[in-house]
Amino acid sequence: MNRVELNIRKLNEEEFAYLREAFEGYDGDDFDSFFAYLTYLEDYEVLIDDYREISDFSLTVIRIIHDVNEDYGNISLGYSETTLSPDRKKIIMDVRELNEKGHQYLKELFDFPDYYGENLDALYDCLSELDDTEIIVMNSDYLNKFSLKFLDIFDDVADEYGNIKVTYEFSEDH
Repeated sequence: MNRVELNIRKLNEEEFAYLREAFEGYDGDDFDSFFAYLTYLEDYEVLIDDYREISDFSLTVIRIIHDVNEDYGNISLGYSETTLSPDRKKIIMDVRELNEKGHQYLKELFDFPDYYGENLDALYDCLSELDDTEIIVMNSDYLNKFSLKFLDIFDDVADEYGNIKVTYEFSEDH
């Protein structure tokens, strides 16, 4: 099995140049050519690391890999693991619920205090007070500009405080 590890930060910075470096033989510069290239690969595993820094570009790349896997079955998509504390609390967040209910969903999910201001600054403040927590973002296929604003805050808190880890999972039916 061939293995490609994609560093999301590098992918965000270098975009197609990084894809050409990571995937031997790929020489394109658009998403259609990347999709077409992936369909011809055989027995590949793509591991995503540093997924806290997901951007529109990297999310599109991940979606393409996911779609090729769904349609052709020639690529498996996984995530590099980092060492987790055995005491780390895990919270599963569904992007579809986030898109529908926004701050109210987050307040209930994280059991934020009644004084939670239901804005991005308040979200940042409350997330920064969490203890060693892993947030598993389910149905990441449904991320949009609205939900990405929230996840940018998650990523900022993870980078600044190191008290949370965010991982992204994709739906089986999308």
